[in-house]
Amino acid sequence: MRELGLRKWQSLSLAAAFFIVLICILLFHSSDFVRSGNRRRILLKPPASLSEREKWDQVLRKATMPDRTVILTMLDEAWASPGSIIDVFLRSFKVGEGTERFLNHLVIIPMDSKALNYCRSLHPYCFYPSIFSHNLRFIAQSRNPNHNVFIWKRNYVLLQVLELGYNIIFTDADVMWLRSPLLQFHPQNELTISCDFSSYKRRGGDVQGGGLFFLKSTAISIEFFKYFNFMKVLYPNSRVNKSLCSYIVQSEDVVAAYGFRVQYVNTTYFGEFCHLDKYQFREVYSMHANCCEDLRSKVYDLKLALHDWARFRAHSSDNYTSKPTPFRWRAPNKCLASRHE
Repeated sequence: MRELGLRKWQSLSLAAAFFIVLICILLFHSSDFVRSGNRRRILLKPPASLSEREKWDQVLRKATMPDRTVILTMLDEAWASPGSIIDVFLRSFKVGEGTERFLNHLVIIPMDSKALNYCRSLHPYCFYPSIFSHNLRFIAQSRNPNHNVFIWKRNYVLLQVLELGYNIIFTDADVMWLRSPLLQFHPQNELTISCDFSSYKRRGGDVQGGGLFFLKSTAISIEFFKYFNFMKVLYPNSRVNKSLCSYIVQSEDVVAAYGFRVQYVNTTYFGEFCHLDKYQFREVYSMHANCCEDLRSKVYDLKLALHDWARFRAHSSDNYTSKPTPFRWRAPNKCLASRHE
């Protein structure tokens, strides 16, 4: 009986001691809060991801159009140096017909520190989501790491921007903006995109895009892209998930289930090196340097395309009432040669 009473007293003593220590800790933090006035703010400080979202929002607010639409492109170090892809890309806005104003709404997303430094020397709106390089390293194990990392980062960016309530015109940096594509976009739909359906059988189920599409920020598009990103986690090497066009075309049941409305734009308006109509000067809005892996050849042919476009515009303005001259694209030139090597 005496032993039982001793154990009970020891238990009560330990409980009392724990309670006293807890009270001391609470009093210490309470007094520190009273002294500094910052304790609560420190304890409730949002995580780094929220802070990054706030920075995102600051950049997007500066670049947005009146209807909360922003233009996004992504850039890595291979495309970020004097005379590289990004230089030609930015020049296309100045050479294009009514496109220079869109530079005020363009946000460039560098994928590494070198691209960030070069972007800042060229353009006012550059945002580097540094968290990507830490969270997505495991994708380097995939069969095609460069492409998969790009798709992952792009989809992550798209989802973040959609969640912030901004509509997106996404453009690859190897797309030349020759005319304003806004007239071809349909804001009542979640997605407006140009897909090359002729490549479906030729490329084993892959459907290539024109390198430029419009995304509307709605609850449907946000949920759809969450699902799309989830599929990339489950099947990182799937050919279906390789491009947005491939996924949309081969996942019609998912698209329908989400009510994700898609508008396909005629590829005549969004030209590409893969299937270039040599005489489409009067219809084309953009030109995508796809089907060209060699970087030097890509830059050369993009410059060639811009030169042809400048010649066409100069001739059209000088001879507005005369019979149209059948201008032809000289590009692709080197890209075409490299494909047959």
